[in-house]
Amino acid sequence: MRVSSLFLIALVVLMAGCIGQEQTTMPSKFRVIDLKVELHYDKNNQYLAKIEVTNIGNKTIRVARPIYFITVKYKLFKGSEELKFMGRVPTYLSLGNESVVDLKPGESVSTEYRIDLCWWNVTKGGKYRLEVIYDTRGVASKDVDFWRGILKKEFEVEVKENCQNSR
Repeated sequence: MRVSSLFLIALVVLMAGCIGQEQTTMPSKFRVIDLKVELHYDKNNQYLAKIEVTNIGNKTIRVARPIYFITVKYKLFKGSEELKFMGRVPTYLSLGNESVVDLKPGESVSTEYRIDLCWWNVTKGGKYRLEVIYDTRGVASKDVDFWRGILKKEFEVEVKENCQNSR
């Protein structure tokens, strides 16, 4: 019992050390794909995010393309509180062959999106934590199979001006 408690405490300490300004790495369970996110401030509380999914395994693997709010989602936190998302969420049909790609070892698929911090109920400027999440676990598909799992990256971001004044 004591050994498992010490192991659990050590694991929590290691995981807590992974949160920071730069992206953290949470590779897939069997180390077959990885998520890379580059985040750059643009203007008016908006960030440009380059999202890349890479095959880091030694076999070809089929993955879903990173698609806004279907396989790629965002969460914003102030401290430990998750803020309510107020932006538009698209509706979609099940993913088909056009929404997946076979990646050979070392290959990647990427896209870029604009993230507006005013999509959340931000009430004042300051530092926040943004999670960029690639999650294919519950994504509907029509007769096409692809890697199922979740990968996350965390960033410290800053709201520089009042969201009501930035429009």
